[in-house]
Amino acid sequence: MRIFVTGASGWIGSAFVPELIGAGHEVIGLARSDASAAKLTAAGAEVQRGTLDDLDILGTAAAESDGVIHLAFKHELAFSGDFQSAADADRGAVDTFGTALAGSDRPLVIASGVLGLTPGRVATELDGHGDALAPLGTGPRTRLATADVVLSFAEQGIRSSVVRLAPDGPR
Repeated sequence: MRIFVTGASGWIGSAFVPELIGAGHEVIGLARSDASAAKLTAAGAEVQRGTLDDLDILGTAAAESDGVIHLAFKHELAFSGDFQSAADADRGAVDTFGTALAGSDRPLVIASGVLGLTPGRVATELDGHGDALAPLGTGPRTRLATADVVLSFAEQGIRSSVVRLAPDGPR
C-alpha cells in the first residue's frame, strides 16, 4: 500500500515508518523541516514537505494514497499553553482527511492521547465519553471529540481507527 503518514519522523512515526517499509509498504511522510525530511529519506520513505496547517497538501496527499496514518500533533503549541489551537489544527487535518477519503473504503488511522481519561482506573473502549473524562477543560475534550469524528467517518465509507496512547506508551 501507498500510505501517507503525518508525524512520520516523530516519537511514534520514527518507530512505525520502518515497520511499514519493512512490511513492503510505500510510505509518504509529512516533513515540516529539513531534519525531518532527512530522517524520512534515511528510513526509505518519500518526503512530502508541509505542516498540519497546509490543508491543500494534506488533502492531496491523502487522496493520492491507499490510506492515511495521522500521528502528528502540535505538541510544542500545546505545551506552550495553547492546547486548544493545537487541537483545532488537529481537527482541521482530520476533517481534510475525511473529505479526501470519503466513499473510498480506504483506511484512516489516528493516534490520540489519553490525557482526558480519569487517572487511577483501568481504561476501556468506552472511555473518552461523558463521565469518564477528567475535568481538564476544553482542549483535551476537543481532541477526544476529534477521535469520535474519525470513528464516525465509517458511515462515509472510510475504514476508521483510533489508537489511544498513554504518555508512557500504548495501553
